[in-house]
Amino acid sequence: MRPGLKSDAGPAQIPPTLDRRGFLRATAGGATAAALASLVPAGCAADYPQAGADDVALQALTPKEYAVARAAAEALLVGVPVPAARVAAAIDANLAAVGDPIRADMKTVLSLLEHLTLLGGRLRRFTALDPEARLAYLGTWARSRFALRRAAFQAVRAFVYFFTYSDDATRPLTGFEGPWPERGVPIPPYPVDFGEVR
Repeated sequence: MRPGLKSDAGPAQIPPTLDRRGFLRATAGGATAAALASLVPAGCAADYPQAGADDVALQALTPKEYAVARAAAEALLVGVPVPAARVAAAIDANLAAVGDPIRADMKTVLSLLEHLTLLGGRLRRFTALDPEARLAYLGTWARSRFALRRAAFQAVRAFVYFFTYSDDATRPLTGFEGPWPERGVPIPPYPVDFGEVR
């Protein structure tokens, strides 16, 4: 297996709206959600074969969490020329790089998203729903009266969109011609004087 699916866009970073203090614990009920997610079974890898089928060596996510991230990307990216597997692999690789608390919070969100479908009126797990039903379910999180569910939705959407639109395959959609050095515009290095460092 290869460690994540690569794009020529270079290493992506965690979306700028999320900081290293985490996002889940900043909302009301975040600690409760983390405790609830810890009670949810991890799931058997055989129940979640997506990472193996995509030939991705997971670095931060479990096979279940990867499958949930991939399923969310499938629902949110209809008509976008970036495979959901590439987005999920980028999320996994970057969560491994950024570490906790963002990694722990995102893992909690993915676990809750998979198993709390009853709150959205669904009887099946998130990954078992078709993409249209997943999108409708995500909409219940986006419009929830609970700040925690809204924050979880915003985090999933931010991760999926960030790693999608930082991919070179979206350049025709966005009209981005690429960074200046790719377009033949040289950017000379300038010395920076930081003054006396103590």
